[in-house]
Amino acid sequence: MATVSVIYPRAADAHFDFDYYTQTHLPLVEARWGDAGLQGVQAFRGVVGPDGAEPAYFLIALVGFASAEALAGALGGPHAAEIIGDIPNFTSVQPVIQVNQAL
Repeated sequence: MATVSVIYPRAADAHFDFDYYTQTHLPLVEARWGDAGLQGVQAFRGVVGPDGAEPAYFLIALVGFASAEALAGALGGPHAAEIIGDIPNFTSVQPVIQVNQAL
């Protein structure tokens, strides 16, 4: 399995539309990459930092694929531009995207 982290850092002037993300963006990801080896998506909304302050991130998503090959195919496939292009519809933040390997 290959997992991608998509992390949306909190910034002073930034916005994040959680309703759009959950009702439109996540279903788009699942619909477009469902046949490309997508195993599932977990999304975690930042609630509070360890000291009680605002969290460092609006949201952290873990996107799992059946294999590294499936992930590469999805990222290089015909729907990647549509999925990435949807990001400005719910946030002004540039996400940090990282491919992970389980230990």
